[in-house]
Amino acid sequence: MSSMNLMVCPHDTAGDPLKWFEFALYLTKYCKTSTTYYKCLDFIEFHEKMPTADMAYANPQDSLDLIENHDFVPLAHSTNLYDEIVFIANNDVDSSSLEVLNGSECISCNGMMVTRVGIKGLLEKDIKPSKIYSKANWMAVVKAVSQGEKPYGFVYKDFYDGLNKLSQSMITKIGETSEKSIFHSVFVKSKHLDKAPRLTQILTEAHDDEKGRFVLDSINVEKFIPVTKDEVLSFKELLSLGSDLLE
Repeated sequence: MSSMNLMVCPHDTAGDPLKWFEFALYLTKYCKTSTTYYKCLDFIEFHEKMPTADMAYANPQDSLDLIENHDFVPLAHSTNLYDEIVFIANNDVDSSSLEVLNGSECISCNGMMVTRVGIKGLLEKDIKPSKIYSKANWMAVVKAVSQGEKPYGFVYKDFYDGLNKLSQSMITKIGETSEKSIFHSVFVKSKHLDKAPRLTQILTEAHDDEKGRFVLDSINVEKFIPVTKDEVLSFKELLSLGSDLLE
C-alpha cells in the first residue's frame, strides 16, 4: 500500500487533534493509500513543513501559496465553513449598527486575508472606515479594542466564536459578514494526481456514509464539494481591496 502524509492548518487542530487522525484513517480505508496525519504544533512549523506534505487542509492564504509555490492541487472544500469577520466595539462606544464604522478608526490583523473580507462586506454597504491599524494576532485586537486603543475592530469569526464568555464580554459584537467568498480546502500534491479523482469522490460522498458522517461531524463539515484551481486563485482579487485603508 502506498503512503501519504496529511498536514492541517493549526487553527483547525486546536482542542481536539484526534479528529484529524480519524479523518486520515477514513481516507486510508477507502482510498487504499496509507494516510498519516502529522500534527504541526503552530503556524511556524506548519509553514516550514507544509511543502513536504502529500495532502493538506489549508486556510485561504496558505491555499494560494500551495498552488503557486508548492505544486499542490485543490480537491474539495466544505459547504458550511467560510472565513468571515466579526465587527467588534469597545463596550463604552456607540455599537448600535455597522454604520458607526463609517469614518472610524479600527484595528484588525492586516496581514490576514480575512480582514479584506471584512472590508468587502463594509464597502458593499457604503461603509468605509478612516483607517485600519494592525495587530499581530486576533487576541491582541480584542485586547486593544477593549482597552480603548481604537473604538472598533475586525476579528476572525472562528476565533471570536471560540472565545469564552468572559473574553467576549470584554467587547461588544456589532455584526458579522456573510460573504462566503474564501474558504479552507483539501489539497493533494500534484505527484499524487492519479489519486485525486478517488480522493475527491471519497470526500464528496462521505456525508452519505455512516462512518464518513461521523468523521465530517467531528471536523464540523456539513459536506465537501469539488473545488477548482481557478476558484482558489480568485481569492487574490481580495488582496488589493481596501489597501488605502490599511496602516
